[in-house]
Amino acid sequence: MPSPLLAPVAVSGSVTFFLWINNTSTAPVAVTGSFDYLLPGGGSLWNNISSPTPHTLQRGFHAANFTLQIGQPPLTYGTQLSFSLNATARLPNGNVTLYWGSIQVPSHVSVVLSQYETMPQPNPVAILDHSGNPTTYFSLNPDSGNNIVLIQVSVISAFGPLDISKVNLTIVNQNQNNRPTGPADQNMTPYLPYSQLSPPPYVFLATWSYPPNSTQGTYQVWIDIVDVQGNIAFSYQGPSFGLVPPGYVPFPYNLIPYIVVAGAAASGGAGGAMLYRRRRRKSYLIPFDHFSTMTGGGLDGGTVVAVEGNTGSGKTLLLEQLMAEDLRNGRPCVFVSTGDFPNSIRTNMKTMGVDVSGYEQNGLLTFVDGYSAEAGQESREKVFVPSIGDLTTLGIRISSAFPSPSFKGGSLYFDSLTPLASKARPESIVSFVQSVGAKVKGLQGKAFFAVGLGVDGTVQRQLEDTSDCIVQMEAFEESGSRKRRLRIAKFRARKHLEGWALFTIEDGKGIIFYSKRPKR
Repeated sequence: MPSPLLAPVAVSGSVTFFLWINNTSTAPVAVTGSFDYLLPGGGSLWNNISSPTPHTLQRGFHAANFTLQIGQPPLTYGTQLSFSLNATARLPNGNVTLYWGSIQVPSHVSVVLSQYETMPQPNPVAILDHSGNPTTYFSLNPDSGNNIVLIQVSVISAFGPLDISKVNLTIVNQNQNNRPTGPADQNMTPYLPYSQLSPPPYVFLATWSYPPNSTQGTYQVWIDIVDVQGNIAFSYQGPSFGLVPPGYVPFPYNLIPYIVVAGAAASGGAGGAMLYRRRRRKSYLIPFDHFSTMTGGGLDGGTVVAVEGNTGSGKTLLLEQLMAEDLRNGRPCVFVSTGDFPNSIRTNMKTMGVDVSGYEQNGLLTFVDGYSAEAGQESREKVFVPSIGDLTTLGIRISSAFPSPSFKGGSLYFDSLTPLASKARPESIVSFVQSVGAKVKGLQGKAFFAVGLGVDGTVQRQLEDTSDCIVQMEAFEESGSRKRRLRIAKFRARKHLEGWALFTIEDGKGIIFYSKRPKR
């Protein structure tokens, strides 16, 4: 590389050889490529993850192109790569000459990389007011000079800041089907003049001075990172903020705090419209079984559920509580853990009064450990995978955990797909989810897949298309405190509640919902 890697990257897709070769043999020559890598501190053990792709060379001097299918090795500073070619002549007295490094006939290898430009999680984007203070809402009638939204974005580039051509900012109006408003593909400005070897993250800034005729609503920040080759290397749909009338109840509790009543009598007897402000209402805490009300009567067998949310929104806790209900009702469960040790899940459930050891002994619960190997530790589980990037093995191990035929009507909980994003190609993740989900549905069971904000947008969209039900969760800062909310964004062929429901997390109880009415 022209400079040291400042962050991890991954090889994505295939390797393409563009070769100029002179073959003097009277018969065709078979050429096979190989890709190997050696991680730093890995001793002398080279890892070959390529699938042999033979290519036949004809006689004479000519160009030859062929590809090599490989996996996705993680590359960090100090990783060594090796591209090997093996030419085998069928007849003796033949020579094969590779022209390498020639200006006239430049043979080379093309390697497609991914994740070389990303954004640090969980909070890569900050929404600030004109004074630089974090906020989630802005007044539609601000004082002079206060109609400014400041957006601060952090970017990680493995090849340094000079590989970042630009960081594009677009602000969309979520109340108008994500219609771009304000800045659209605005080129953000670097906060500092970074040098090529400056360590990431790199901070970029932009401001939006919203006009007086801006409409009330929820706005979201979209980011595209463009590399020096003109490719969109990373896209991110960031946090939301609100433009609200003066005196508004803090966002995002109530996105429409005013009711417009047409034809009401105004002062002086003239017809017009009057604005009535909604009063604050007392909130009550109700148990977790309100989730069944939101889904229109619970989740039936033969259902694939996507649970989406940012960090800290409660995705894992939701899966744990749903699994606790299944276990109490005698339904077999398989829990795939890729983001934490299975023992952490056991401990979390025990704090809610559910000791899963008995269910494991009775064969109702099986953990599939996909985390220990990634953490560099030996798994203590009966079912585990050496690498979550090997989706074929992962799928086989999950299937082996189904206590067939007693698993019929059981549940699979996968927490989560996000760690797979750095290990496997997006299309492979989608195929994996479709395959595993179809198998569970074939057993009249339920499959839950948790996913965070770090996955490829294509994966998320296709996961949503595949899923029968979509649960969206969100954690946000509001008036200096942490808030959470949940909604059922989709439930195929099922009438359900579509609005957001605020909830809190209580020790020993888990998720507890807020309600405008007391629980009877």
